[in-house]
Amino acid sequence: MTEFPRMVCRLAVAGCLLALAACASGSARPLVGPEQAAILEDPAPQALQRRAASLRHELIRPVTLDFTQPLSLDELSVIAVVANPDLYALRAQQQVAQAQVFASGLFPDPQLSASLDRVLSPTGQGLVSAYAGGLSLDVLGTLFTRRADQAVARHAADQLRLDIAWAEWNTAGQARLLAERLHYQTEAGKLARESAAAAQRLLGAVREAAQRGDLKGDDLQAQRAAGVDATVRAEALRKDIDTTRLELNRVLGLQPSTPLALAALPSQAPTPTASVEDLFAAARRQRLDLKALEEGYASQQASLRRAVLGQYPRVAVTLNRARDTSAVHTWGPAVNLDLPLWNRNRGEIALATAEREVLRAEFAARLHQTRADLAALLAALQSDERALEQSRGEAQALAALALQYEAAAQRGDLARSAVDVMRLTAIDKQITVLGLEQSCGEQRIALSLLTGDPFP
Repeated sequence: MTEFPRMVCRLAVAGCLLALAACASGSARPLVGPEQAAILEDPAPQALQRRAASLRHELIRPVTLDFTQPLSLDELSVIAVVANPDLYALRAQQQVAQAQVFASGLFPDPQLSASLDRVLSPTGQGLVSAYAGGLSLDVLGTLFTRRADQAVARHAADQLRLDIAWAEWNTAGQARLLAERLHYQTEAGKLARESAAAAQRLLGAVREAAQRGDLKGDDLQAQRAAGVDATVRAEALRKDIDTTRLELNRVLGLQPSTPLALAALPSQAPTPTASVEDLFAAARRQRLDLKALEEGYASQQASLRRAVLGQYPRVAVTLNRARDTSAVHTWGPAVNLDLPLWNRNRGEIALATAEREVLRAEFAARLHQTRADLAALLAALQSDERALEQSRGEAQALAALALQYEAAAQRGDLARSAVDVMRLTAIDKQITVLGLEQSCGEQRIALSLLTGDPFP
């Protein structure tokens, strides 16, 4: 073997060794590790305080957490954003998107080829071993589509970022909604237990009256049914309270048994005076999911441009160096290119065009659904607020009447059973008021979520 073939072989071996040295290594990693164990535990207060103070979000402001005081709705919102395990999993997807952006800017590796042919027969004819070497690079095709590839990856990464921010926004709203629901359910539960106790006292009085013959059996059965209804309602509210508390802990990333001290609710915000069209215009400007759809559409636009560029011939340049068995040395370049005769990337272009139209239709459907949701929610809120105003007046009148009954009973002018009946009626109306207040509070939160406005 002459010196040049040896040099080619050595260069090929050295190139392979250098390429292997530059390759990244992938080590095995178990599915279950310390991260999973940490998620199953309550987050450390210091870590929560640090992350809550450094939160960066387009719609949610950072807060300073104070765990020595009952937690406000704003604090619960931020805790949900920084500690919810589902959001951890979503944010992990950003690494994939960033890796795709990184990959879109890389150039292809060159290809090195080498071959050696030893002469077996005939011998003694002055023939020598033949060799060939080549270096190929598809740099022209990559340069041609590189900007489109990067645009696809960048817009897709921005879409994912906005989708995650929208999920964080909704998780924060869910934490607020559950906290409000828990407050009203707790207050209603207290009244329901008081109502059940009053119903049992009244049942005892009715039973004694029936035994004396002062009341008919039908009255006793009716009061017994009323007592059972009051007990069932109190038990149902107790279960609702437990369900809401467990769901709130889950959203906040806490263990089911972790107790929570919640601050008193702020006064309810007034009903929005804006029209549905004004609210829809605000949602169009502010909703992060709509911005994410716009980024997705821009990514698909870039995908279509990439598909159009793919119809042009790809050019690969190869530098060849060879020697045949007659010791004839050759050197020269080679060019490989596709001939756009039949395929011309028409399938990819048609697919990218169709997918772009799907995104246009999805965006229009999302806008239509948003406007419809805003109209329905605003109408329901206004209706509930009118009912709430009326129920509050009735509750105040019944509460005042119950006090008068109590005073009359203390003077001996009225039987205690009449006081219990009036008290039950007043409690029922107060529970109705709490239910309407809960409904209005939840609808205001839903309205903020739909428009992307700050929470009330």
